[in-house]
Amino acid sequence: MKNPINVAIVGMGQAGLKHLLAFKKLKNVKIVGVADSDKKILKEIKAKHGFNTFSSYKELLDLELDILVIATPHRYLHQIGKDAAALGINILIEKPIALNLSDAVKLVNYCNDKKVKMGVSFVHRYRKEVLKTKEWISKKRLGKLLLTHTTMIFPQRDPLPKWLNSPEDSGGGIIMYGAIHSLDMLCWLINDVCVSVTAECGSNSYKDKVENFSSCIFKFSKGTCSTMAVSTNVAVTKGHTWKTNFIFQNGMITLFIKKYTKYVSYDKEIHYKSPINGDINYNFTDQARDYVDHIIKNIKPSIDGNDAINSMKIVDAIYESSKKSSSININY
Repeated sequence: MKNPINVAIVGMGQAGLKHLLAFKKLKNVKIVGVADSDKKILKEIKAKHGFNTFSSYKELLDLELDILVIATPHRYLHQIGKDAAALGINILIEKPIALNLSDAVKLVNYCNDKKVKMGVSFVHRYRKEVLKTKEWISKKRLGKLLLTHTTMIFPQRDPLPKWLNSPEDSGGGIIMYGAIHSLDMLCWLINDVCVSVTAECGSNSYKDKVENFSSCIFKFSKGTCSTMAVSTNVAVTKGHTWKTNFIFQNGMITLFIKKYTKYVSYDKEIHYKSPINGDINYNFTDQARDYVDHIIKNIKPSIDGNDAINSMKIVDAIYESSKKSSSININY
């Protein structure tokens, strides 16, 4: 693999800008172009960073890319990923990678057929407090994992961005754009797959065409029972609550994203605080560095298409369970 690595980014929304700043910090990377349909955003990026800007992602595909970062609204992820893979371009793609499970599977299979390395931006796995939690769970010193409970509460955006409030563009609401991160992280942290889902989804606003709250029960293959409550709330004007309790036979771990993780057993209590200085989006930088490293070494990315498929299976089961008012089994 040549040095530097040629990278382009399509989609300059909230996530895309974080990817831009992350890859900009890597010495072995050259950002050769960014694309977005919003000319005002492109003008600002050109003035601030000096990168070549384009109004269509197809123009990026002519730039001899090694990596295309795809951070568009959900509706466009699948097609852009497929177009890049057709040219042998590796992709780092935002979750959920497609509007539905069927298209997600097709994209992953297509990338595999084209020998393209797909990385999926489940970026919260790279947070320090999450990695510390993974370390503690992996040591298996607290006995069998019995239960987990996750609470996610986000600020209510009024109105929602047009594409997020359109099922045709987003594929769903808070489950698709927020809770899917928690689903991926939970499966990874406990090293298990979800086999059954019982869920209820709804909206507390007539303006919203997608769900903005959900309550779920998950059963995992090794016997763990998990619950999740997720919602947006008008009372939350800044920050968020994203907290998971892991209940073991001989203790408990409490993970609070962006704040801390805490380990409690019968003979010790350990507190680990999240970094509060420096780059607040360091997890994007660490993800970018890790993905580039895997591309250079020509090995499978740490987070790949199979992780996206597993999460999308749970997402699909949540929506189906809510629609049918019944439990849904997941097959692997």
